[in-house]
Amino acid sequence: MEKRKGDWMETYTGKFYPIDPKSNEVNLNDIAHGLSLVCRFGGQCKHFYSVAQHCLNVYKDLENLGFDYMIQLYGLLHDGSEAYICDIIRPFKPEIPEYKIFEKNVEIAIYEKFGLTYPTEDVHKIIKRSDDEVLYNEVEHLMNNVENWTSKYPHRKLEIDTSFRDMKEVEEEYLETANKLIKKIQR
Repeated sequence: MEKRKGDWMETYTGKFYPIDPKSNEVNLNDIAHGLSLVCRFGGQCKHFYSVAQHCLNVYKDLENLGFDYMIQLYGLLHDGSEAYICDIIRPFKPEIPEYKIFEKNVEIAIYEKFGLTYPTEDVHKIIKRSDDEVLYNEVEHLMNNVENWTSKYPHRKLEIDTSFRDMKEVEEEYLETANKLIKKIQR
């Protein structure tokens, strides 16, 4: 039996070693399920709004901008690591450099699982720009103090869904979208 670094965690479908991630242990059902149950903004928003719903909005923005299926899949999966290692709110991330190392290792395993390499700097910039623009639009609908965010993030007006949705419905949409994109890039 292979000796692994760190301990395993229980997932929706089995187990995963977040300190020593392997792509063959990544499961799309775990990602969709986990992200559909994690609330954005550390839960400090007007109503429950999941990370999965956010990722679907990033995917839809990239699709509307005309990016190819691969970029769209990167957008959908960009927060996939949070299904395994949770998220840390933005103000803390720079203070915990080790988190970024673990996050990147899990991201590499996720991307590998679905036939992607770790994004280039150019791809990362595209995803980050869309992520930030979706974030700003989410803030307009979900937060009480929009003015706190105005100067910090780019804001292009987007039509995004920030409604309160059933987690199972969001999980199913995430799975359906991911499977559709994976099939398209594997052709």
